[in-house]
Amino acid sequence: MKEDLENVLKNLWLKIYEERAEVFDSDFDRKLINELISLGYVKSTDKKLRLTEEGEKIARKIVRLHRLAERLLSDVLGISEHNTEVSACLFEHVLSEEVEEAICTLLGHPAICPHGRRIPKGECCLEGASQISRLIFRVSELNPGDEGEVRYLIADEPVLQKIITLGLLPGKRFRVVRVFPAYVIQMGNTNFAIDKTIADTIYALKL
Repeated sequence: MKEDLENVLKNLWLKIYEERAEVFDSDFDRKLINELISLGYVKSTDKKLRLTEEGEKIARKIVRLHRLAERLLSDVLGISEHNTEVSACLFEHVLSEEVEEAICTLLGHPAICPHGRRIPKGECCLEGASQISRLIFRVSELNPGDEGEVRYLIADEPVLQKIITLGLLPGKRFRVVRVFPAYVIQMGNTNFAIDKTIADTIYALKL
């Protein structure tokens, strides 16, 4: 499919499923909308647009690829969040299904992109695929002696505040001292204990 058509599908998906907004013919290039209608990916009723089942499936995949690319660029390659957007836009149009699943597994099936938006799940997430060596792990998945670098956090406000107080923020390196009865983390010359609730919310690049 042409890149400009994929971009329209992606933008429709974002507006309908994330912004919960109504979308109309006049919001997009009419020629592109007509082409998507003829392909069976979009329907127009009283000038209001909606995605067909097949259109939603394709659009969801594009959003997933974009956000996985952002995670890869940010977590593994160390590209700043500000600079990931343009490159991710290129990735979303060229990644094959095999590469998509490989990246997702490599990153530990991430739930959110660097900007905090949900990453739609793929088949590999539902199957719990792990054939490919992972790079990103929850702290709760690490073993004594493992070293890591915090990449991102998925936590509600109370837990997030505890993590901030401890200083376990993205970019910080640490070593796991022990995992029972609590997780003891060494950061610099300081050791501190965290419970599994906190350890589950910290995602780190295993060094």
